[in-house]
Amino acid sequence: MKILLLMISIFIAGCAQTTNENGVAEGKSWDFDHQVQFDQHQISDNTFFVRVRSTSRTQFGTLATFLFRQAFTLCKSYGFKVEVLGGVESYNEEQYYKNLIPTSLEANVECPVVVSSTTEK
Repeated sequence: MKILLLMISIFIAGCAQTTNENGVAEGKSWDFDHQVQFDQHQISDNTFFVRVRSTSRTQFGTLATFLFRQAFTLCKSYGFKVEVLGGVESYNEEQYYKNLIPTSLEANVECPVVVSSTTEK
């Protein structure tokens, strides 16, 4: 019984994510709507690192679509820049059959800087 409780607590701790001072969730997460696992970290005020993890059931189109939707969620507007760091591979039938799990899609997302206009009198 103690072993079961220990395993459950380790599982819950492993699935936990934290929220930084800007209210952005960081760490590993699971998106149930898109059925993808991802993790994200804030690099600077307007730059984030996002990794969408691939599984044997996740197609590249799903990973890419989720990445852009997550970028929009993080930036709360259009005009963001996505710098793909890894995870885009060419299709090679021989390679595909050897490695059935594609690599995770990794990118830096840069949000547009909002300049607040203040008027002085």
